[in-house]
Amino acid sequence: MGTSTNYSGSPNWGPTKSEVTRAAGEGNTSEEKSASIVAGVVETMATAKDLGFGAKISEEGGRGTDEQGHSKRKRGGGGGGAGGATGGASRRSAVRSVAQGLGSFLSEVREKGFSAALRDRGLTDLSGKDSQEVVLELADLLGGPASLIDETAVRNALMELMLEWAKSDEPNELEENIQIASENIGDVLHDFFAKYIFEVFKTVGVQNVVKAHGPDRAEAMTAQIKSFIEAKVDSLHEERDLTGIDWTGDEGAMVVDEIVEHTIEVFGSEES
Repeated sequence: MGTSTNYSGSPNWGPTKSEVTRAAGEGNTSEEKSASIVAGVVETMATAKDLGFGAKISEEGGRGTDEQGHSKRKRGGGGGGAGGATGGASRRSAVRSVAQGLGSFLSEVREKGFSAALRDRGLTDLSGKDSQEVVLELADLLGGPASLIDETAVRNALMELMLEWAKSDEPNELEENIQIASENIGDVLHDFFAKYIFEVFKTVGVQNVVKAHGPDRAEAMTAQIKSFIEAKVDSLHEERDLTGIDWTGDEGAMVVDEIVEHTIEVFGSEES
């Protein structure tokens, strides 16, 4: 089933954990119940200190905007990885920072090509490597550390996303799939955040279900929640062309923040 380690560190997850355990005891998780569970998870993620979405850029150290709507802080350096996306980004959440680095990578793929984007991240020798080995190395670069529970959930979501690009062992097919992904970065980021929601759901709730109702019931519920999230994200489409923005600075951070807000709005609703 591949569930994450049970999580009991933050009291604000208590109601969500109780709802998940209670719903599992009722049997089949209907679409309506799935919507309620996911909405509860996402609403908690919007404010949770651990396993949440973190603060948006306007809340980080008083960045804000000037009268023209431009960021008051100068644009910063580094690409992916937790805390490395923007100037002063030590307070940037892992999920937002990694999303920004992912956007930067895909934008560069679109503008310079797959090989050039890999070279810029130190992946210069792909000889003898299959597609999964390549994306595993790339995920290490884009995902940053995974020592904290938040970072582990983010890394798992990123890996799940990227392994979908590597279903074939052929490197040429991997390149083609990533090129296609780079044509709509917004859709990719929505998918990434949806996968993060699923990882958080597993982390905070599934082990309690195993204890209370057994592994079969936990596995069935997990599959139903996953199907619900996938169907929901498939209905979302980002129309903007996001390849021309400065992903490594505040502009990229603000785009990520907008997509996070949209994700919370969509998945935080109990309407299916």
